[in-house]
Amino acid sequence: MNVVRCFFYFLFYCLLLNLPFTAMAENLRFALVPKEINNPFFIATGKGCRVAAAKLANVECIFRGSSNIDVRVQDQIISELIDEGVDGIAVSITQSDFLASHSLQKAIKQGIPIITFDADFDHKTLKKYQHLRLAYIGSDDFELGKALGEQLKRHRPNGGSLIIQSGRPDSPNLNLRVMGVRSALSGKPYLAPPGERLNGENGWSEFSAPLYNFGQFSRALEDLKTVLNLYQDNKVDSFVAVGGWPQFVDGYRQTVEPYKVNLEQKDIILIIGDSAKIQLEYLRENLAHGNIGQNPFEMGKQAIFTLYKIANKQKYEKNITTPLTYCTPDNYASCVKD
Repeated sequence: MNVVRCFFYFLFYCLLLNLPFTAMAENLRFALVPKEINNPFFIATGKGCRVAAAKLANVECIFRGSSNIDVRVQDQIISELIDEGVDGIAVSITQSDFLASHSLQKAIKQGIPIITFDADFDHKTLKKYQHLRLAYIGSDDFELGKALGEQLKRHRPNGGSLIIQSGRPDSPNLNLRVMGVRSALSGKPYLAPPGERLNGENGWSEFSAPLYNFGQFSRALEDLKTVLNLYQDNKVDSFVAVGGWPQFVDGYRQTVEPYKVNLEQKDIILIIGDSAKIQLEYLRENLAHGNIGQNPFEMGKQAIFTLYKIANKQKYEKNITTPLTYCTPDNYASCVKD
């Protein structure tokens, strides 16, 4: 009897010893802060964030961002997340120096780890602020731009008159893409992004400086309408958007369909970044010539996995390059892997 009683006392004592560890187990709250929250690209990063959090014990994904690209709003969101006591933040950088000198300094002072995804700080900012971020997860933006340029060259090997569309003139990752496009077409290396405007190299010239839409889809579509009008006036025959903006808004199909015969005859070439589901539909309908996509879902997943490793003092990769997808009307059904 005493033996049995002692055994139960032993079990009870073991349970008591384990209770503090259970009580001490706290949820880890990681935030994913995109440039804008309504963009299909960033919506996919949010899905990846939530899937990764669900696979890890006691982890919450907070996906929070502004409705359009605004560095001051993004900075305010980051500051609020710091005040809420999150355990780590992954941010897609809208403007390097502003974020680095404002909310992210606050994060560093409070010991909250920062990583970047999709868009990293520019080299100047990283050099100025040591240990600003612990890791970067995303595409090689220069290579993405080169891939856009190479797709255009396949359709127009002898050169042409080009307009490039981008989001912001001060966006580090988008400037790398613009430089990649120019490098692919000119065959020249450039010392710094966004490179130099094309002026006859390999038969290529840029009709104007890049058209900046500041993340506004409707503005991006208006830019495309301008390009198509210039095509009608025999001034432009090629268009490259380094992001998917004009295809992310209702009206792209109606805008481009009247030119479908011209597209099929390659009188006007449209090459556009990203490869969301609707963009693949446009390829199927021959309403564009190609899309170079990324893997935003994987970016969101790897951001949370990386923050988790950092929080738990585990080894982690400081640079994770996610693969590109190369989509055309011929392979639209298979170019994007789930």
